[in-house]
Amino acid sequence: MDLIKDIVDILRKDWKLLAAVNVYYFGILLLGGLVALLRPDIQGYWLDVLAMGLKTGTLAPVGTAIEAGQVLNLALQIFRTNLINGTLVYITIPGLAFPPWAPIIGGWRALLWGMAFVVPYGNLTFGKLVFHYLTMLIEGEAYIIAIFACLRQIEALLWPSRFGESSRVTAYVRAIIDNFKLLIVVALILAVGAVYEALELLFVLMQP
Repeated sequence: MDLIKDIVDILRKDWKLLAAVNVYYFGILLLGGLVALLRPDIQGYWLDVLAMGLKTGTLAPVGTAIEAGQVLNLALQIFRTNLINGTLVYITIPGLAFPPWAPIIGGWRALLWGMAFVVPYGNLTFGKLVFHYLTMLIEGEAYIIAIFACLRQIEALLWPSRFGESSRVTAYVRAIIDNFKLLIVVALILAVGAVYEALELLFVLMQP
């Protein structure tokens, strides 16, 4: 219960920062959609890159699960990929040493998602994409919290008193501990997103 209280307190205390990261992330995602609207060739390029990644890249296990049509296995592969690669490897771990990295890589991912999945393209009709918008909303919120957790480390360095500390080092350590606590929330959101995305991919997005 103390852990839940700590997480709620973190989100409540820094809700303005969390709201700002939401605006930043989804604003860039919509910007990506605008790029796709103006330059469909760029959207086609990124969709081809993603399709190749499902065959040979880090997304290959997801691609294999899609071909097998196994909902539970696909959800597991999506969750594993999004938590390990999408969050820990690309956001959290680098962000522990260099917090500004988190919004940079997170913004880049939002831009790619926007360019690929906001505007209809070919077989990706609006009727299909509208289901994928919820995927981007759920999983995007998980990445937003991961980015938010790293940005709080900058806050700890600049204003250690907000963490109840006079030492910047001690405040930074507390922010890192909070980061790991928030990873629990990230994992829970990604788990929900993985189940929904698995169903959405198999029964909507990948249908002819």
